[in-house]
Amino acid sequence: MRLDLFQQWFPAETAQGTPVETMSTEKNSTEGEELQVYVHKNDTPLSKDAVENLEYAMDYAKVSYQEITKKEMEELTPSPYNVLVLGGEHSKEWPYEEIRSFVEKGGRLYIASRFINADWNELLGLEDVEDFLDDIYGLTFEKEVFPGYMDLGEDSQLFSHSIADVELAESAEVYISAEDHPILWANSYGEGKVMFWNTSSVTEKSSRGLMLQALSFLPPTFVSSQAGIKVMHIDDFPSPVPSGTTDVIQRDYDLTVEDFYSEVWWEDMKRIGEEEDVIYTGYLIGTYQDTMDMTAEDLIETRRFPMLYFGRKVLKEDGEIGLHGYNHQSLVTADEPIDPEYGYRPWKNQGEMEESLNRVDELFDYYFKEKDVYSYVPPSNVLNKTGVRALHEVFPELEAVSGLYTGDKETGAFLQEYEPNSEFPSIYHFPRISSGYGETDEERFVQIDAIANFGVFAHFIHPDDVLDPYRAGDSGWPEMRQSYEDMLHYIHDHYTHLKGMRQTDATKKMKQYQASVIDVTYQDDQVVVQGENLLSPSTIVVRVNSGSLETGSFDYGVVESLGESGTLYQVTLNQPYAEIMKKDEAL
Repeated sequence: MRLDLFQQWFPAETAQGTPVETMSTEKNSTEGEELQVYVHKNDTPLSKDAVENLEYAMDYAKVSYQEITKKEMEELTPSPYNVLVLGGEHSKEWPYEEIRSFVEKGGRLYIASRFINADWNELLGLEDVEDFLDDIYGLTFEKEVFPGYMDLGEDSQLFSHSIADVELAESAEVYISAEDHPILWANSYGEGKVMFWNTSSVTEKSSRGLMLQALSFLPPTFVSSQAGIKVMHIDDFPSPVPSGTTDVIQRDYDLTVEDFYSEVWWEDMKRIGEEEDVIYTGYLIGTYQDTMDMTAEDLIETRRFPMLYFGRKVLKEDGEIGLHGYNHQSLVTADEPIDPEYGYRPWKNQGEMEESLNRVDELFDYYFKEKDVYSYVPPSNVLNKTGVRALHEVFPELEAVSGLYTGDKETGAFLQEYEPNSEFPSIYHFPRISSGYGETDEERFVQIDAIANFGVFAHFIHPDDVLDPYRAGDSGWPEMRQSYEDMLHYIHDHYTHLKGMRQTDATKKMKQYQASVIDVTYQDDQVVVQGENLLSPSTIVVRVNSGSLETGSFDYGVVESLGESGTLYQVTLNQPYAEIMKKDEAL
């Protein structure tokens, strides 16, 4: 588990922004069982990628695990709180009889990706299995895995499944299907239970929340943690404002672009932010020219309106301003990857990058003398090592770089995990998870999956999306505004523990969350939670597969139902020690 690395990276908190309150208690020896997740992966891409994806999910949710060898698999003690995780097409290499006996006597088995082996059929809940089927699309939820997940149709490209063509036994219970094929099911076997992912798509980062929540159905009770963060980025804001008007703006408002931004767009954005608990972090850009013709003095003289009007508007709403760049040319050199379709000019070297950054820094300092640049978003989400070095040189106080959580690395996209930069640990990677005004099910699915995993909503938009025929489609601002408002209202209404914050505060909170320690002991009548440097308040999600929890307000915090499954609870901890009682079903 990577917890020791987080504690090494963040021994003392130095990030700017609002202080993060924490709470600790001395660990008490408590009778009961601890969840033990044993992970084994083989040396093939499907096995490694699927199992490592689940490992990331558990790291983010603060669920401990340990990797084991084939020999150690043979010696596992059967228990409802002992889970063995396998993945890939290696069933002939695994000790089947020992695994079967482990499950039969009460152990739990989690298969992280599909395989075919008729010898395993009874254990997995299969009547028959044929061959592999490729190019299966979509997802249909037969059971609520986590509140908010929506079905994806066969036309969705978010997940492309390679599956085994199977016929399930009556003992199997389907949780998720695709094109009428079972994708995720559980099977009871003896005193134990098996959870099987019949797909290769569990190698995708957008499935981590699903993988974690599927794991939570195996033991009698399961606790995972949530960071409780909601951030909203506005890229290219403040930025040069296009002159004149556009067909879409003219059609709906009969205004110039500048007047539309100030009189309509920003006023709507401000209202929605106030109503739905969203705080904006804007990302400044100096010019859209692909050259360095404009000096710092030119920028200061020509960017007065967007800097003073929009920049100050963001700050007045308790937001902040980060950096998007001198211009919209990604900070990469000619020998670093970038999608040629962007048509960007590569930078000559690090020195040229630094010169451009110094110019936009002068622009920032001129209009916002009391502020500093603490966060950076790369243009088109493309960045490489040369650019990171230039940023660190010009902005030594820089705390966060926000690229993408998912994407295509071959195009040069700066794909990140939530962790410090390997070369400059003072720079924290805080990727954005989704984008746009909430028009597609795929974007919403990705949002929910991250919330289901670790409780972070990290989203970005552009002011000029409404001006762009490709990004806006046939929609005008009224339609885009409504979609945006609906998206944020759903998040605000259903995930009340996510708190809107500026990027600097989100960075600080995420680092503290990752450095905290939580210990959970499972007993028949209660769950005992104790922690060190926990966020105050702190949020955990408890799945109860055997029994239910007492809901309401208690000395340690609040317990409330989450979703409609009847098995999931959100617990807000105001103290670092909690005895969360199960309901006496006899009453």
